[in-house]
This record gives sequence, C-alpha cells and structure tokens, in this order.
Amino acid sequence: MRILMTGATGRIGANVGRRMIDNGHSVLGFTIPNDPQASKLAAIGADVTTGHLESLDDVRRAMANVDAVFHLGAAFQAGGPFSPEQYMQINVQGTFNVFEAARERAGAIRHLVFSSTDATLDKYPPEGNPEVLNEQSLTQTQTDWYGFTKILGERLADRYVRADGLPITVFRFPWVWGAGEFLDFPHFRLSYFLESFRGRNDPTGRQTLAALKALDAGDDPLVIALDANGRTWKKHTLDVRDIVQAFERVLGVHRAFGGVYQLGGPEPFTWRDAVPVVAEALDRRVVEARMTGMPPTFYEFDLAAAHRDFGFQPRHHWRSTLEEATRYRDGGSDSIIPTAVEGDS
Repeated sequence: MRILMTGATGRIGANVGRRMIDNGHSVLGFTIPNDPQASKLAAIGADVTTGHLESLDDVRRAMANVDAVFHLGAAFQAGGPFSPEQYMQINVQGTFNVFEAARERAGAIRHLVFSSTDATLDKYPPEGNPEVLNEQSLTQTQTDWYGFTKILGERLADRYVRADGLPITVFRFPWVWGAGEFLDFPHFRLSYFLESFRGRNDPTGRQTLAALKALDAGDDPLVIALDANGRTWKKHTLDVRDIVQAFERVLGVHRAFGGVYQLGGPEPFTWRDAVPVVAEALDRRVVEARMTGMPPTFYEFDLAAAHRDFGFQPRHHWRSTLEEATRYRDGGSDSIIPTAVEGDS
C-alpha cells in the first residue's frame, strides 16, 4: 500500500514508517515546511510532502494517490507550548480535514488509523483504579486542551464511520517510551514530587512537602511512590516498538474498522518493582514516600479487544524497555527517535 503518514517525523511516526517500508509498503510523510526532522524520513526511504493540517487543500493534495492514512500529527504537551487556539486548529480542524479528504476519496482509502490517547480518560480518581480498565471503563471528561481535543477527534471519527462508512480505527496510546527514556522518567525522581507539592497551602500538601524535603540530601534520589495507604503506584505504558507492531497488525483488517482500541505493554509496572532496578542502572539512591494529597497513579489496561480483533500481542515488558534505554545510552540502540511524546501525564 501507499501510506500517508501525518506526524511522520515524530518518534512514533519514524519507527512505524520504517517498519511499513521494510514490509514492502511505501510511505509518504506529511510534514510542516522546513521541518528540521524531515531528514529522518529520507533516511528510512520515505517520500516527503509538506503542508499544514489546518489547511484542507494541503491535506487533499497529500492524500491524492494513497491507499491508507496513519494520522499521528497533533499538538501535544511535550511538543509545545501550544495555545488553546492551536490545539483546536491542529487537533480538531486538522483531524476534520484528514477525515473529510478521506471521505472525498471514498473507496480509494482502504484504511485510516487515528492516534488518540488515554489522556482522554478520567483515570486518576483519589483511590486509584481497583479494576482493570477496558475501552468503556472510564468517562472522557478531560479539560486540558490536549485530552479535550483528542476526545473531539474520537467523536469526529465516530461520525465519519457512522455517516460515511469510512474505514477508521482509533488507537489510544498510553505513555509511550522511546529509546533512553525509561532511565530519565521524571516521575521516578524526588525533584518531580518536590516541585509538585511546592506552593501547596493546604495542611496535607504542606505536611507531605515537609516529609519529602526530609528525604532530600541534594542528590535527587529515586522515589518509590506510595499512595496515602502505603500502596505502591502502578502505571501501564507502552514501548514504541510495540506501537510499531500494532500498526503493522491492524493495517487492512476489516474487523478493526470503526473500533477504538486501548494499547499498552504486556503488563503495567509498579514503582516498587521498577525504581530499584532503574536506580541500580543509574547508581542512584532510593527512598520511599507516601504522596498523601496527590491522586495516585494506579491503573492497568485490558488489551483483550486489540488482541481479539487484530492480534496485538505486545512483547516489550518494562524490563525490555529499560534494557533498550541502557543500550541507547551506550550507543547500541536501534530505535530512531529518542525524544519524548506521551499519551498521558
């Protein structure tokens, strides 16, 4: 197939594009003019066309003579800062333009995959999530501009599937790890939590900040984060190499048309399991602290729908991601793009 990819120069896009080309497809990367990362597309053998998602004419031109579309382009937290207007123009108007241009080529576009995010979900309740989450478990009630505009993108996808029969599949990404990132995760570090609680004027926040300051010896140790009841935090993330697998497996699968799928790694990690291993790799001190007054990170995804409908079977456990991070640090990684992009916060 000839695949148009928006967001092609990002860490996910470049790695997905390389796999598609290795599998015999051709890739047309849609980038902004003068994108400094465009050289990465030439390196993997992709073609390049320039334009803006906010322009329907630009998107129409890019979509001529392609068979499938991977719509990854978006304004997101790590790539900003972006204004509310930019979030609306890029993530909502831009997604409308992609779907509308595809509708105009109805029958010619054999599959369109839209990248959304678990940042659309209300997944930080005060006590965490005791149940494993599937695609219908949580409400989509976000008010930050990234999550909110991705909710609107999902609604647009549903509209174009129902009204026009477009073969759209929605992927919800969690936090995605690229090469090197697991070693640098800020939420493993005492400095992150000190900054989070600094400036709090409520008694609970001040008390937690004082406890955290007592752990600070100026070396920014790694932290096993606990909730108010002493339960370790838990997070379900995804290695970029498994995102590549998801795109590879879903392409052209009719059963996935109209579906919304949460992606994730083979299992979540807990701070109690992961932090000591990361600390050993970095030769850092480890402390333990209850983050009383902060909604805990505690969730796990059920990936059964993606496995059932297109055979998604993630292979890269968090330890594999850590090993890749170490290889990247030592110059031996095979990943293309190390810079951060996240599905959630």
